[in-house]
Amino acid sequence: MSVLIASLALHAISPMALAENKTFDFSRPNLAPQQVVVFESNTALEDIVGRTNKVKGSISGDVAKRSGTGKISIDLASLNSGVDLRDEHMRSEGWLNVAKYPTAEFQTSAVKFVGGNNFDVTGKFSLHGVTKTIKTRAVIKYMPESDLTKRNHFDGDVIQVKTKFDIKLSDYGIKIMDIAKDKVSNSISISVSVVGTTK
Repeated sequence: MSVLIASLALHAISPMALAENKTFDFSRPNLAPQQVVVFESNTALEDIVGRTNKVKGSISGDVAKRSGTGKISIDLASLNSGVDLRDEHMRSEGWLNVAKYPTAEFQTSAVKFVGGNNFDVTGKFSLHGVTKTIKTRAVIKYMPESDLTKRNHFDGDVIQVKTKFDIKLSDYGIKIMDIAKDKVSNSISISVSVVGTTK
């Protein structure tokens, strides 16, 4: 799952960029269409794909040094798989229990530049009241504020982050009911593509 920033080619983080701490906010209302989180469950009988664009969070760091920390929060009640009854079950106490655990969160603990736009990221992923360490590869692209970014309705400097990782529902205390075991996989793929700006 990916989202393209309309008519905007984001350039790699450059060592010549301004050496100062910047904060890129994913929560701005005008950025909502750019935020895409997708989960996928694949079994022999059924593939389930759900998505949301209700995301909050930010990344703060030194662009020139390719260092920083970040946090993203996903509104689980807004996940949409295209089937209303299935979504109702997914949000219920027997599954995600969004009334008690309304969000899933990822908080970085270590970020290592590995070349190009690629970074190895270690962090804590929290779901259903359980927190586990996750390691993933992220693609991070940066563009300073310019006439091009302004024409495309981005305020300030722009950053795009893409990553994908797998989790097991059982690791987070989510038990698949016997009636659903043939249609819901214990292994879930989560893809994230978010855009943040400094203004």
